[in-house]
Amino acid sequence: MIPFTFSKINTFCISLETNKERWNRMQKRFEEQNLDVTRWIASTPNNLIDNFNNYLSKEERACAQSHILIWKHMLKYNIEYALILEDDAVFNKNWKNMLSEFKINDPQWDLILLNASEPVIPSFTWIIAKEQYLAAGYIISIRGAKLLLQSFNNNYASSDWMTSRLQNNNHSYCYFPWPIIQDGIDSNLKTNNNDLNADKAKVLRCLNEIGYDISSNYNI
Repeated sequence: MIPFTFSKINTFCISLETNKERWNRMQKRFEEQNLDVTRWIASTPNNLIDNFNNYLSKEERACAQSHILIWKHMLKYNIEYALILEDDAVFNKNWKNMLSEFKINDPQWDLILLNASEPVIPSFTWIIAKEQYLAAGYIISIRGAKLLLQSFNNNYASSDWMTSRLQNNNHSYCYFPWPIIQDGIDSNLKTNNNDLNADKAKVLRCLNEIGYDISSNYNI
């Protein structure tokens, strides 16, 4: 596997134009990680251009639209792979070393999940991802982006549902402890603070089970 190189050409952070506070937080995180990132202005319910499954809320459609547009951008400009982030991503202090350990020989790789919904066993190693959700941080190949766009073909689902279906090809990978978690400060998709609190509690519980201290290992 060729070592990953990230620049403004292939590194994107989805961020609402109106939410300056979240973007300012992310800029500080990017400076800490020495990342040069393109701010991708997030879609809103008022500027959707694709068709979506009826069950999605307007906010879920807007979130998915942002990811879809980046995938299309990759194909248009022949970007080999892209690091895609949402503006609540928090980096593990060791995430670059974790990524450097990705040595799996898979020329057809589709997706590398840096943020995922469930722990995996064994810990501290890259394994094939199955039924993993969340999309705050992932690396997608141009092949993976093309497969997603072809598979859903203008009848799109939520972003993390689509990436979870891509995992069925057995060319997607994840790692635990997670290289990226979400800060849990606020959310464009959830308005119930109990949901956010439950998510944060789950992250803490899962990391504590392997003795992995969140305050020591993440730049929150």
